[in-house]
Amino acid sequence: MKKILAVDDEKDILFTLEAVADVADLNMTTTSRGLKALEYIKNNNFNLLLVDYHMPDINGLKLVKEIRKIDKNIPILVLTVDESMDLAEKFLKAGADDFANKPIKTADLISRINLHLNFNESSHNTAEKINELNIPKGMTQRTLAIIYDYLTEIKKSETIEEISKGTNLAYQTVHRYLNYIADENLVEVKLNYGKVGRPIHHYKLK
Repeated sequence: MKKILAVDDEKDILFTLEAVADVADLNMTTTSRGLKALEYIKNNNFNLLLVDYHMPDINGLKLVKEIRKIDKNIPILVLTVDESMDLAEKFLKAGADDFANKPIKTADLISRINLHLNFNESSHNTAEKINELNIPKGMTQRTLAIIYDYLTEIKKSETIEEISKGTNLAYQTVHRYLNYIADENLVEVKLNYGKVGRPIHHYKLK
């Protein structure tokens, strides 16, 4: 059984997460304290972490940074009601892998947890391509491979929203990784202009 640590200062949220774990057949440890979470991580082998932003002793951003000093590879999902790109960028740079929005939706959260728990190895070609890249601090090969594999499979242009839905990664996560992939000249970016509003970006692997 996979082991998960959940850190949140709201008892109701922890109760909900424990219920989700029961449904998904996961072994979940919970705590409302970030410093206690660091103790757990040092003394246990968890498969995935769920981290809240607001906590009384240490905020989630600082906690993610401290976790990455202990374990550089464990998947970290951030629980947040704030979907701002600025906050997402800070968390991703700190080392978070993805996001799960509050209020918690059981099916969506289980699906996102399973995505990160069950992703083992990407294709040989993807692994070779990613190993050639100088991935920035805060990004993970695992999340990059999920997006790259998806783009390889679909072989067509899609928007960030479509890629987010197809990979089951949060919009903020996909946005940052696509910007990086575009900077590395690995995708074609097409702009579709409507009658009003900003142009819509479409991404396709080269």
